Amino acid sequence: MSNGTEVPDTNSIALYAAYVESLRIHALTLIALGYERLTPATFIAAEEDTITGELTREMKAAMEEEMAPEWTQHYSVAEQVRANTAGKEGKARPIVDIEFERHKHGRRPRLRFEAKRLGANHSAANYFGDGGLEAFVSGYYDRTHEDAGMLGYVQSHDELKWAMKLSAESKRRTSALSIIQEWSAFSQAGCPPYTYHTRHHDHSGADLDVFHVLLGFIYPAASPRATLV
Repeated sequence: MSNGTEVPDTNSIALYAAYVESLRIHALTLIALGYERLTPATFIAAEEDTITGELTREMKAAMEEEMAPEWTQHYSVAEQVRANTAGKEGKARPIVDIEFERHKHGRRPRLRFEAKRLGANHSAANYFGDGGLEAFVSGYYDRTHEDAGMLGYVQSHDELKWAMKLSAESKRRTSALSIIQEWSAFSQAGCPPYTYHTRHHDHSGADLDVFHVLLGFIYPAASPRATLV
């Protein structure tokens, strides 16, 4: 007999967590594959939206190749997606640069990325500011779980130089961004080589894991080939 207390479906919770983990893995793999199909040096002075549009187009092309593995059928990727944030309606809704969606019955996990240029006129401060990472921490961008992503389009120096700049800037903003795990390298099979991770408490006190991907647009691609597995 029920006592009126709803018992959580632990199997459903575990399955959703598995979907979330696979979404993170496959989203990072797709970013690597999309980037690999670009000619980076042609985007050395390109606007953020131009790079985002071409990267998204190439990720979709990789997913639609005849030899693409079966897991790609469970995903879609879109650019310039309106976020349904509480209190925002119509054109006032925030626009997320790239969204990966995991197709499943019921609530679908979505992993959202904000993109920022990194160059002479585009600083580490902008990357972490209210138009960048802070938008996730503040709740301006909603999310379906604890993961979010940042894309850094490197248009000066190189990825390692910017990784050091971003690490230093994140330390200066530890309190403002409620950082509970500092900038560190992140690695998994298939992900871009310059991928990093930070952990935060968001505006509600919930954990927020952010995956930072730095993509160089100053020279021909020379990184190891990503593999669809």
